[in-house]
Amino acid sequence: MENNPLPMTSGVDSLYFHYESSLEYDELFIDIVEQLEDQKDRFARNEMRYQPHDLLVTIADTTFNYLGFAEGYYWFRDHNEFFKIGFKDKQKQRRLHDIRVQLQGKGIYTLGITSMLDYIDSILEGYTTGLKPIIRADINAFVQYDFSFVDRSMFVTRKKNYATISEIGDATTIQTLYVGKPPFMLRLYNKTLEMKKSKKEELMREYLANYGFDLEAPIFNVEFQMHRPHLKAFGIQTVDDLFLNVNNLFKSAMDEIRLIDTSSISENGIEHNNKHRAQTLPIWEQIKEQFDAKEFLQIQTDMKRIKRIEYLYDYERFQTDFNALMKKAYLNCLFINEKTLVENLERFVKDTNKVMPFYEREKSIPVEIVDMSGNAQHYKLQCGELKDAKLPLSVTQMDDVALVYHVSKLENEIQRENISDLTHKQYKLAYEEAIRRKLINRRANEFHFEEPK
Repeated sequence: MENNPLPMTSGVDSLYFHYESSLEYDELFIDIVEQLEDQKDRFARNEMRYQPHDLLVTIADTTFNYLGFAEGYYWFRDHNEFFKIGFKDKQKQRRLHDIRVQLQGKGIYTLGITSMLDYIDSILEGYTTGLKPIIRADINAFVQYDFSFVDRSMFVTRKKNYATISEIGDATTIQTLYVGKPPFMLRLYNKTLEMKKSKKEELMREYLANYGFDLEAPIFNVEFQMHRPHLKAFGIQTVDDLFLNVNNLFKSAMDEIRLIDTSSISENGIEHNNKHRAQTLPIWEQIKEQFDAKEFLQIQTDMKRIKRIEYLYDYERFQTDFNALMKKAYLNCLFINEKTLVENLERFVKDTNKVMPFYEREKSIPVEIVDMSGNAQHYKLQCGELKDAKLPLSVTQMDDVALVYHVSKLENEIQRENISDLTHKQYKLAYEEAIRRKLINRRANEFHFEEPK
């Protein structure tokens, strides 16, 4: 077995669960249905077509987009796309729980899985008992290792119903390999390639960089998908049970589906299906021993920060908001035509330009940067530099992933020659903030460069 620890991060990549509803749940469900029907009626009265996502409901000051009706549930997604949630009629399909939730990767890797659960708890406060019966969990390890050499012949399983194996790739390399089928299966895939096709590529790159991954080298995901029947065999009934046993579940799964060294067994043994006698590849054992989701489960985000979290506002989001605004005006009988839009645009441009004479009169703008100790540094920003100015960012307001990415970016910059004093100060501020949050360890050679005069 290799002695050096792998760049690796352990956790729960997906989580599906129910909420046990309380006696007050009927009140919530009726309110949700009434909000939906009211909006549908308004569209119908105005003879206006709409898509499901045009219908919005509000629960505890949180806005949700309607996704549609399926499997007896009215499905919604929160506006930030952190999770999906379904609500059903308490009087129908009584053998099913009334609330069903699926956590999205964007929420898990932005806020942390425990913070996500606290967030949803706060939204549904009073409508649930707090019990969360589990449906499915994907327990995984992102590993800085190239598994592209693996093929289906290199896996051995303990049970026959796990023996279904399928692979996706070309003649020489594997991109994705599945071993088993629900309720228990392994998915081994090239995370580097998957990120390039994913909408959350930037988020995942920053998350992995936070854990010391080389983003230019191969990264694979070793992921076990476990459904309720499999989990129940280990006594896992709820989300809390899962979190208490997640390490043991993963390590047991690594033993049930093994990656073997085919050279450790004879061809005759392979032909007669005696692969279970083969030795496990050292890398498989190393991942099993190194897996520990404790840190992943301890990541916490302040609830106040969750509620005010901001996201990049791009043209696509602007179009969505603009369409929603136009529909709102139409439903409320406000007459909007091209002339109205042009007038409002001209008014906006005129109001925006009112601030420009200030910059034209001043040759420079005073800027004050205050570090964490309260010490102030004073700069003057030339007006001509305003557009491309690179002021020290407010590192105290960055989330953890963004902060570590910022530190890494600045570290690369200070390796170059003729770097400005301001860049060095940016790096010091970001580095000290990362140390304070315990995101990185203080290095012995920190700041051993000659300070610019």
